[in-house]
Amino acid sequence: MRRSGPRAFWLSFFLTLAILMPLLGAFVFYSAWQERASEPAARSQSGVPVQRPTSANDLTVLAAVAAEEPAFLLVRLNAIDAAVTLCPVPAESVLLGPGGTVLLADSYASAGPARAAQLLGGTLNITIDRYLAITPGSLGQVWGDLEDPRVNLTGLLEQSELESLGLSESPVLSLSPEEATAFIATLDLPVAREARLRGAVWQAALRQQLEELPTALPAGLRAVSGNLLTDLSAADLYDLADTLTWLAKENAEVTAETVPGRYDKESRRYDFAQDSIAFATRLFPAAEGASASPAPSASAAVSDPLEPEETVSPTTRP
Repeated sequence: MRRSGPRAFWLSFFLTLAILMPLLGAFVFYSAWQERASEPAARSQSGVPVQRPTSANDLTVLAAVAAEEPAFLLVRLNAIDAAVTLCPVPAESVLLGPGGTVLLADSYASAGPARAAQLLGGTLNITIDRYLAITPGSLGQVWGDLEDPRVNLTGLLEQSELESLGLSESPVLSLSPEEATAFIATLDLPVAREARLRGAVWQAALRQQLEELPTALPAGLRAVSGNLLTDLSAADLYDLADTLTWLAKENAEVTAETVPGRYDKESRRYDFAQDSIAFATRLFPAAEGASASPAPSASAAVSDPLEPEETVSPTTRP
């Protein structure tokens, strides 16, 4: 038995090797294949991941600048079509409410930006996803170290107005967010022209800083979150960064238009026109179940014709 012991040991040893060697070779081969397969993914994650935008990257926000006289702007970020749409809405706009009509500024003052967004969306039959109310000072903090937008006032102000401001020779003006708010307030323009000027300022700001906004804007909003009235969540801010990144990558077109309507000087009301809903739903997603045909004006029928500068047509652009 002692002489057969070594032979049995070696026989068992070599049989074990015969079984294990193929398994070990297969394991080594699989590990090397896995390492090679993971290299492209690792390389792609080392930079900015490129993803196709989805419906989460289509966002419509009602922004309210809470100055002494509040100002309102509809903003649509549409990564799918690589477009940014800005639509200043006069504070005097007449909205439809459950108890009758109410001005946009009055709705905002009495019930806040959420209610204002709800009534504006219902009046124009569009979907407004989020609301944001911010003071000029906080807006300046959000803008941070970004370069002040440069606005060409040619066509936005009359020659006499440019001369009175000392801008007749050089009508291009750099305005910080706080300066822009104060500047527009001091001009005392007719409602339609003020809306066009406000849209032009925002258009210049977003167009000129589009590459910087994906980092600066979400970070700025987080920094002043305690001073905001908004329903933008932390997840929304991450989506916002992704959306802005895609828009910057695609060199998105930034346009500004104003909802058509008429301003009555006596009543100080801005009535949306018959084609206001069709205009709004061309720029913004229509509300679910919205009527295909425009509804009547929110107020009573328009009486006397108004001056041209106080009427905004559907084709108006800054």
